Amino acid sequence: MRRVSILVMVIMVAFSANAFAKIGVLDFQQVLKQSESGKEVYNKLQTQADDYDKKLQTLGDKIKNMQDEYTQKESIYKEDTKEKKRTEIQREIRNFNTAKEDYSKELKRLEMRHLKRVQDEVMKIVTDLGKELGYEVILEVQNSAVLYMADSVNITDNVIKRYDNVFKQGK
Repeated sequence: MRRVSILVMVIMVAFSANAFAKIGVLDFQQVLKQSESGKEVYNKLQTQADDYDKKLQTLGDKIKNMQDEYTQKESIYKEDTKEKKRTEIQREIRNFNTAKEDYSKELKRLEMRHLKRVQDEVMKIVTDLGKELGYEVILEVQNSAVLYMADSVNITDNVIKRYDNVFKQGK
């Protein structure tokens, strides 16, 4: 009986030691929004998106002008000319839709490439910070279903500061 009591006590001590594990929580989206590197990535993507928007606007304006011209002159066009104009307009609309789809895919590809780089850099910082400060677990807020966290376990600001330092040294 005494052995069972000692065994139960040992198990309880082992579980209670694990109950006080040091846990950290990181908000990666906040790192992206507030870090210098994250802001730079956002600005690059926004610049590229703006460039694509201008190109699409130019194509859209061309289509609108063609449609307006067709509408104005439809009554004086011969039937074969009408058909040619309608075909040209449809071709330009297809070109517009293809360009829009291509630009969207390219932006997604650029976003994934840049985010992967940032994510890899942040993971190295988080790993180093976790080892340095004795964290046993570091969770990411968005992907780990954290329903509540005390401010004391949020290491996001520390990660942003370190990441900014690494980013400035790399420039």
